[in-house]
Amino acid sequence: MVAEPYFGVWIAEAGLTNARLQWQNRLSFKQARAAVIITLLIGVGFSALQIFWDLHGERNQIDRTVNQVLSTVRESATQAAYGLDETLAERVVSGLFEYEPIYIARLRDDFGNVLAKQQRQQTSSNLNWLTSLMFGDNQHYEIPLTIGDSADLVGYLEIDVDTGLIGAGFINRSVMILASGLVRNFLLGIALTVFFYIALTKPLLRLVHSLRQVDPASPATTKVDIPANHMTDELGLLAQSTNGLLMEIDDNLWRLREAEQSLRERESRLRGIMQNVADGILSVDSDCLILQCNPACLQLLHLPENTELIGRSLYDFIVDASQLNLSQALEQTERKDASFRPVLDQSIELVLRCADGGKIRVAAVFRPMQFEDNLLYTVVFHDVTAQRRYEERLVYMANHDPLTDLPNRSMLELSLHKALGDYREPNTLPPDETAPPLTATALLFIDLDRFKLVNDSLGHDFGDLLLKEVAHRLRSVIRRSDTLGRLGGDEFLIIIPHLTETQEAATLGQTVLDAFSPAFEIRGRQLFVSPSIGIALSPADGDDFATLMRNADAAMYSAKARGGGTYHFFTKMMNESAVARLAMENDLRDAIKREQFEVYYQPKIHLSTGRLSGLEALLRWNRPGRGFVSPMQFIPIAEETGLIARIGEWVLRRVCQQIIEWDAGGVAPVVIAVNLSTRQLIEGRITETISNILQETGVPASRLVLEITETVMMQGMNRAVAILTEIRRLGVQIAIDDFGTGYSSLTYLKRLPINSIKIDRSFIRDITTDPDDAAITNTIILMGRNLGLRVIAEGVETTEQLEFLRAHDCDEIQGFLISEPRPPAEIVVLMEQLEQA
Repeated sequence: MVAEPYFGVWIAEAGLTNARLQWQNRLSFKQARAAVIITLLIGVGFSALQIFWDLHGERNQIDRTVNQVLSTVRESATQAAYGLDETLAERVVSGLFEYEPIYIARLRDDFGNVLAKQQRQQTSSNLNWLTSLMFGDNQHYEIPLTIGDSADLVGYLEIDVDTGLIGAGFINRSVMILASGLVRNFLLGIALTVFFYIALTKPLLRLVHSLRQVDPASPATTKVDIPANHMTDELGLLAQSTNGLLMEIDDNLWRLREAEQSLRERESRLRGIMQNVADGILSVDSDCLILQCNPACLQLLHLPENTELIGRSLYDFIVDASQLNLSQALEQTERKDASFRPVLDQSIELVLRCADGGKIRVAAVFRPMQFEDNLLYTVVFHDVTAQRRYEERLVYMANHDPLTDLPNRSMLELSLHKALGDYREPNTLPPDETAPPLTATALLFIDLDRFKLVNDSLGHDFGDLLLKEVAHRLRSVIRRSDTLGRLGGDEFLIIIPHLTETQEAATLGQTVLDAFSPAFEIRGRQLFVSPSIGIALSPADGDDFATLMRNADAAMYSAKARGGGTYHFFTKMMNESAVARLAMENDLRDAIKREQFEVYYQPKIHLSTGRLSGLEALLRWNRPGRGFVSPMQFIPIAEETGLIARIGEWVLRRVCQQIIEWDAGGVAPVVIAVNLSTRQLIEGRITETISNILQETGVPASRLVLEITETVMMQGMNRAVAILTEIRRLGVQIAIDDFGTGYSSLTYLKRLPINSIKIDRSFIRDITTDPDDAAITNTIILMGRNLGLRVIAEGVETTEQLEFLRAHDCDEIQGFLISEPRPPAEIVVLMEQLEQA
């Protein structure tokens, strides 16, 4: 809207200046005048050149005329001079005066006697000086008269030419030339004036008239008319450009109106925001006196709506502890160059004092503004009280376990770092005070024994409640200087700083064991849980969190290996064992890729006939460079790392391939048992895997027996029963291995879809010397026969054991008494021998 008045003034001024012009101010008159002047100058120039040229010709013409006249009378003049004939001389002289410019003529002989002379009045005028300038003074001609071949001189003919008369004629002609040129130029000027008026002034006046009709508020609604005869010339281009300019002006006016409207709306919104925004916004001067504020400031300070803040100091509402922050920030801003005061990008956190005595924490942003010679600040207050509380809660949650409210792994790492830092720092106590020397920092790595059984049997909610109770008991036994935290799952960690002797760690370990002796009562159930504790000391066992944790973890596993419910310190041998275990794990992964495993077979025989009843497939690993590795060493590692699933699948496939090879070679059909790990059964897709292998190899399902341990029931009976039922539907037989060593075998035995049970070798070893083992073995045989299951005794090594089992009607036996596990080539020979027994 700002440009509209100016545009109207421009149109009005254009109308007043150009609509009614005086003739001398019109463009056509100016152009005509300029053209006439230029033409006049050119005409005068050309006329001057013509006059000078004529002057030169006139001079030459005088000489030619005089010479021509003299040549005509020369002969008569010569005769008169030679004969001294005065009469003839008079006629000759009189004839010369027929040439008007001659005003003196004289004929004399060679002795100087004048024979005839005549003259008339010389022309006189005011222009004699000009004539003299153009032709010089009167010209005198003296012509010698000669006769005969020898050119004897007989006299002279003299004449004087009146140049004034010639000049007067020449000047008259020149004036006529100049006058005609001026008249011509005058007429040309009039013609040009009329022409330029018609061609320029009149169209331009029409253009001005059109411009005067333009609406200043909407220039584009009126267009300048373009005459048809000027469509392609400069006037047409000017009109078109004017129309384009009007369109652009109209477009710019429209944009200006929109911008003004947008600005008004923005100002209205800004005013509304200022009035309704939750953040406090105020203006202060360099002394922090309040100049302006919005209603939110009153709300933040819990002041009534009619409270007047203008003129009061901002420091009145800032807690003393925060005033220093504000003063320092403003001082840094004022120290900047006055010509450039940058915005303070970072906010300042201040604590404000409210009218009701409460305090709030705000993030304040100060933006300096230079107003004339004064430095002002726009201040924005944002209430961050709830945000800071939330952040503190997030920090707490990020460093604490949500279940037990104990420090988590990251917090424990910080606590250990601080404890190790205190150990490294020298004693800074005053000289008159002494403190016990800092000898070590201990880590107690605590893991609950058989905690997974609680989760699987009673549910994770029971497990969570148990963990809370464990955390409560551990809190009750640690010292105030100790740090207790939860690493995750059923793992806890205690950091003991400032140890003066190693026994303190052992004492706390025993205290923890004692604290777990009473049963935990969870929802009316009594649960007995024991801990396995690994202890690592710094700096002996490491000086950083990762090393100490690794060593304490190794010590904890050592305690578990001893049956749990005890503590164990980390040793060098334990570290070497952990390193060896890691190396074995890496080699085990490589062995799977390179298929470095072999399958050996151990025969089983019928006690009643002594003939072969089946084979058990046993995995062997020929570790490169180290020979055969005992399954007792690498199978637990495979179980823990999850590699057992891939190994088990490879064994199943290899056994089925072996069956096909033996059948093709004419070997008598035999049933082969394959051990199935608990993890492979529960966590994998074992039914689908077995089905695919049987289909790929074409082996009948009845030729395969899967042996599982009783620990399967402890991982989840319902799931185990469902999976085993699916396997039985494939036609595969199922046997319980290591029977008698579990906790729930007798309770759930009737639910399992099994074909046979195998008595664990621990009972067979002493059946001939230990009455208890003998009774247990006899009971298992009787129970199996009553349930319709085949009973197999494994680990038979002596004839006495064989006779005992035969006497108590055991179905099958297996062990070194019959044969140790053998490779396929050797077992085939033994199979033929046993078939013939």
